[in-house]
Amino acid sequence: MSTHTKLQAAPPTAATPAKFTIEPVRDAEQLRQYIDQHWRTGHVLARDERMFDFQYRTKWVDKRLFPLGVSVLGAYEGSELVGFLGAIIAPYPRPQSYWLALWHVLPTLKGGGHGGKLLNEMQRLAVGTDGRGKGWIGTFGAGPEALPVYLKRGYACRAVRRWVYTNPIPDPTPPPQSLHAGEVRPPEEWLAYRYDAHPIFTYERRRAGIFRTEQNAWGIVTHVLRLDDQTPGGWRDDVNEVFLRDSARALAAGCNYLMDAWAIDPPGTGWTLAPDDLPSVFHPPTARGNLIYTVGRPFVCGDVQKGECDQDRPN
Repeated sequence: MSTHTKLQAAPPTAATPAKFTIEPVRDAEQLRQYIDQHWRTGHVLARDERMFDFQYRTKWVDKRLFPLGVSVLGAYEGSELVGFLGAIIAPYPRPQSYWLALWHVLPTLKGGGHGGKLLNEMQRLAVGTDGRGKGWIGTFGAGPEALPVYLKRGYACRAVRRWVYTNPIPDPTPPPQSLHAGEVRPPEEWLAYRYDAHPIFTYERRRAGIFRTEQNAWGIVTHVLRLDDQTPGGWRDDVNEVFLRDSARALAAGCNYLMDAWAIDPPGTGWTLAPDDLPSVFHPPTARGNLIYTVGRPFVCGDVQKGECDQDRPN
């Protein structure tokens, strides 16, 4: 009889799970590939480096916080990017402001708190742990399903609706915009960056308004990006002139015409709520609703219109 003892194989051990971290995005190209694969194939931020830089590499990004100069936080499991939250860094409504733009976590990780951790860290960078820092964080374009996420973290919220201009009549006194006491208006330096230096769109900047007119499968649409009620005499002449010019062009072409604006309150007389079946700016032009939300911490902006955040981005 053999005296040798049979050796037993050691039981298999589970692989050590990769460490989960949230940190400034490590690789811009990896992020663009993630957007293409998990957000939307062919998304403009994935295929167009100019738009990626325009959105996430503004001159107001603090490289002490984001060493690559890319204002995006990544969620990582080891070396794998499993989620991200981006912000457009701008000099208003406070001099260091984080306009949240694109937020995603892999579907397999939903419910694990990863998205909330991303928001908590971005919020910490923007306004500190107590929300009393000198910065600001928020977004324009939040859906109703996202509101509880913001509200339980102390964000203020207001509904933003879509308005259409239908009655070009003289009115010398448009209603003034109602600003929060801590809110500053966008400086010229930001307007020049946001509109004059846009890598794809061309904007018409007038004395008291900023416009972009496009022709799509629905017809000709003039998007009112900003209206300045601080300009002497108001913006009424600018709106009327653009409306009459572009509506005449649509009439000559035998197509529909629309002038629209997104705002918390009606911009003035002549503006009415958009009907539900009206197509949106995003392509292809289909109806996607005319109610969204703007949120902010420590306050919500009063001066918020379509040009904020990434709502006029070519999709």
